[in-house]
Amino acid sequence: MGLTTKILLAILSLLVVLTISGATYQWLQAAADREKFPPPGRLVEVDGLQMHLDCRGSGKPVVILEAGLGFGSSSWSLVHDAMSEHSEICAYDRPGLDWSEPINRVASADEVATRLNKLIELGGVEGPYVLLGMSAGGVYVREYFHQYPQDIIGMVLVDSSHEQQGTRLPRFDGMQDGDQILRLCSWLQPLGVVRIVDAMGAIFDQLEIPEDIRALLRANVNQSHTCSSILAESQSFTAKLRDTAPPAKLGDLPLTVLSQGNEPEAIEVLGITAEMSRAQRVAWDELQIELTALSARGQRRIARHSGHVIQLDQPQLVVDAVADMVAELRAPEMSGGE
Repeated sequence: MGLTTKILLAILSLLVVLTISGATYQWLQAAADREKFPPPGRLVEVDGLQMHLDCRGSGKPVVILEAGLGFGSSSWSLVHDAMSEHSEICAYDRPGLDWSEPINRVASADEVATRLNKLIELGGVEGPYVLLGMSAGGVYVREYFHQYPQDIIGMVLVDSSHEQQGTRLPRFDGMQDGDQILRLCSWLQPLGVVRIVDAMGAIFDQLEIPEDIRALLRANVNQSHTCSSILAESQSFTAKLRDTAPPAKLGDLPLTVLSQGNEPEAIEVLGITAEMSRAQRVAWDELQIELTALSARGQRRIARHSGHVIQLDQPQLVVDAVADMVAELRAPEMSGGE
């Protein structure tokens, strides 16, 4: 055996050892995270899939929380209990996020709505309902409303995405493709590389949130299937954001639109400068105004000190929006009993 062959075999052997070691490390750490942070709600089987449903508080209407792209129920950690002081609040996890099992494929907005409807029914959560959607969740709750309008009596949109933003938000040379980053992440995450360099967990370092919440969010995004699940969601959702028709009207459904309002900043990892962010904000505001106009009873509120994830930047604004919506919807009932 020649020297070159020996060197190549040594390198190959080293790569095999590193791969096995990394995968073992990832498996052990992911299991430890699950033991440290068990699901706060309950697991409900929906079409053979274990889905996490976390309902807190009591009273009607029930507020159903739909998280943003790549986020699960833990993204509501700063507001879930506070909102539950006003009514029953139910958060859940789409497949592959937080505590729900992955499905390892894309799922359309139509499928997301259908699965949520089954989860609510199987979970025994009775209406009437208020739908609250953040970012991509805003598109999902509107799809749900149009499929299952019965018992939906209100809606709150938290910096919601718009069905046409894929063609109307400006793009610039040098902007990175998020799907390429997620694809690389999905390959490396089961091998422990993403966890070791803290590529996903670093997302939360710039947020002013309690350390226990930061640790929970970091544990959930570092599961072995997280990046691949987010990638599948992103691929499906990107197609939805290129609708040629505008979002469907909501009639006179009570609607509150809560929008980001801080000074736009650069996002270096995606190649977005502050100037690009400001241009995107102008277009984003136009889309938010259109979303508010979907209902004859729409109103818009601006989170002046918040970026996109308002429930983490200014959680009290989200709590107030829910409390005001619940109070508004209960007012006719209360006055009718006098």
